[in-house]
Amino acid sequence: MDKTIRNHEDIEVQQLLKTLGSKNGMERKKARKKLVEMGNDVLNPLAGMFNHPEYIFGMEKLHHPDHIYRWEALKTTVEIGDPISISFFIQALDDDESDIRWMATEGLIKLGMQSVKPLLEKLLENSDSIFVLAGIHHVFSDLRKNKKLPKGFPIKKLLSGLKNNHILTGSIKPLADRILNDLEY
Repeated sequence: MDKTIRNHEDIEVQQLLKTLGSKNGMERKKARKKLVEMGNDVLNPLAGMFNHPEYIFGMEKLHHPDHIYRWEALKTTVEIGDPISISFFIQALDDDESDIRWMATEGLIKLGMQSVKPLLEKLLENSDSIFVLAGIHHVFSDLRKNKKLPKGFPIKKLLSGLKNNHILTGSIKPLADRILNDLEY
């Protein structure tokens, strides 16, 4: 691709990203729509807004403390719907803002069965966060409802473990590990 064109696209993406932080909701929506139309090429800069270590755009990572900006970035990423975003969504499950966490669950639900293994791995890594547990419970509940779980998946046992993890301290990690070991794709 012509370097001049690429630079023009980079400038356009940067301007659209900046617009995601606008106080004008219609401007944000238009910018989000254009970014979604650009597709996967904008995933790196969007993920940079969460300071995600796997994504770097240009010479610096983008990170924004404004939750509306992060929400717009996440919403855009959900609408693009690429499985490469799963770790990005999982990271957002622990955000301080509930609407960010909710949007992250929507992305994981949209990606369906592709989210199962990374979510179970997250439980092995961090089952102490009430935000993470609630988010994962929400995702698995919807995957069950939408019949997007692997055959023979012990969903009742997992949902019960997620719901009662605070009572049965640490019980979710061994369960998640067993389910991961038994998964067949």
